[in-house]
Order: sequence, then C-alpha cells, then structure tokens
Amino acid sequence: MSKKIQGKLPASTESIEILNQEPVYGKVPVTVHGHVNRDTDAKLIAKYLKEGWNWNLFSPIGTAQFPPESGIEDKLLDGDHRRHMHILAFPERTHIASMIYQVKDMDEYHELFTKLNLYNRKNVTKEEVFVHDVLCHRSDALATQKELIACGLSVHGSSDKGGVVGLASGPRVKIGGFRRTLKHGSNNTKLASVLITNTWKQDTDVKVELLEGLAILFKLYPVLSNPRSKICMEFAKWFTTRQMYSQRDVALDYKSAGGNVVNRAALCVARGIIKDFRKVSIPGGSSTANKQNALPVSKINDLIDG
Repeated sequence: MSKKIQGKLPASTESIEILNQEPVYGKVPVTVHGHVNRDTDAKLIAKYLKEGWNWNLFSPIGTAQFPPESGIEDKLLDGDHRRHMHILAFPERTHIASMIYQVKDMDEYHELFTKLNLYNRKNVTKEEVFVHDVLCHRSDALATQKELIACGLSVHGSSDKGGVVGLASGPRVKIGGFRRTLKHGSNNTKLASVLITNTWKQDTDVKVELLEGLAILFKLYPVLSNPRSKICMEFAKWFTTRQMYSQRDVALDYKSAGGNVVNRAALCVARGIIKDFRKVSIPGGSSTANKQNALPVSKINDLIDG
C-alpha cells in the first residue's frame, strides 16, 4: 500500500455512511459451499500446491451468514480454490478460517458476491508485480531491469521510494510490451528506445506498440542501424520529424496504414512505418529506388500474412 494517495479525495469525509455490520474472523466448516459458485479448476489448485502449502500466502475465505430465522445455511462468498487446497493439505481438519459477513437474504448475498469478486476489487498490475519481483531479487526480473537501464526506460509500480525500477529518470514503459520487444533483440530494443526518446524528449511514457514496431524494423533491416549507411541517417532524421504528432497518434496511424491485423499490432506499425519511409526523398540522400531495394516490404508481409 502506498504511503501517499494519488489524486484528490472528497473535500469532506464527515458524511460517509457506514453500512452493514463489521465482518468477524472465525472458523467455518470446510464443507461450506456457495450458491451458483464459480467453477473450481483442478489444474489451478495443482499449480498453487506445486511447492506445498504456504501459510504466508493464505488469506481467510469469505462466507455469508444469514439471520437465524431465514433458515438459510452459511454460504461461501470467496475462496473456493483455497477451501479445496486446505482440504487437500489438511484432510483431518473440519474447519477453515473465514471472514464472516452478515447478509439479510439471497439478493444481498449475490450482490455482495459480485462486489467482493469484481466491482470492489483492484487487481494488482503487471508493473506492480514486476517491481516486487525486482525487490525480492528474482533473477529474471533483475535481468529485465538491466535491459531497462540499458534502454533508458523505467517501470512504475508505486510512487513510494523504491517503487520505480530501471532507469528511474527515464520514461515509463509497460513491462509486458517491453519484454515482448526484447524478443526482437536487446540492441534492437535499445535502438528503438533511443529513437523514440530522441523524438519525444518531453514524454514521460513510451508506447509499447511503437517501441516493438521499431525494434522489428531494426531486426529485419540492419541497414537502418548501420551508421555508414545513408539510409540509416535518413531514417533517424525523418522519424524525428514525427515529433509534431503524439506517440499515440503516430502508432495508431501506422498501425492502420499497416493493415491493423488482429494480434499483429506491432508488425502492422512496423509495416506502416517502412511503407511510408520507402517513399521519402531527402536532398543529398539515397534515392527512392535504393530505399525500395534495401527495404523490401515483403519481409514484413511474410510475418503478418504468412
């Protein structure tokens, strides 16, 4: 939990209404079950128990308790996978720890179920997970952090001290997209990052579709990163003129120009960029014909269209 709240709170909290009873901690029978419960996945249970039962990862299940006069038995609200894991780990135990909520009827039970499991729950982001992976010294996370630093980028998990990893002063990037871009080569990722940050010097974020699209181009067309090539210098000079538009708009426009194929976003961005650059003619630079020979679109078409 962050020490500081991001954004603004309501001007006054004096009128906050307190609803229902405070839940209590207790033990309930392990046989407790829900009404129209979510499917319980055996593979998921096996995955969670692969390294054994870890009490540090256990949080009490949630159950609903109805008024005695209702005649309705307690029902599970949250934690059926944990309940089954507990049964497997402790077959001799008849009860399990639970937070017990008071509800008046089945309508309130179902409403509470949705709020606990969806509407009132903020799932952890991949960036928050990655920061904690770095802080607990996971080898793969530390390796990715080195790549971030080399690229001059950062991942933001929290505004608290230690909540930003990579190059703390660098623009932010989504960790999933960054790792996907690395598959096209560390150096190509660095080249793409440098080109973007040189183009949009004031931006605090790097759009991953654009980052990956450029990395793909540097991988497919080595001439774009060869400093002895006129095409390399032209490409960098031409691309930086995109700064008059936002990264978002550039990525969207090139994705559309590249065909906007489902599940091929970065490849389409790459195709859109290279198709546009192949038409460029700069005084004193390489000819359009030379560009078209050196930068065949068929290389990308094969990857997108098969």
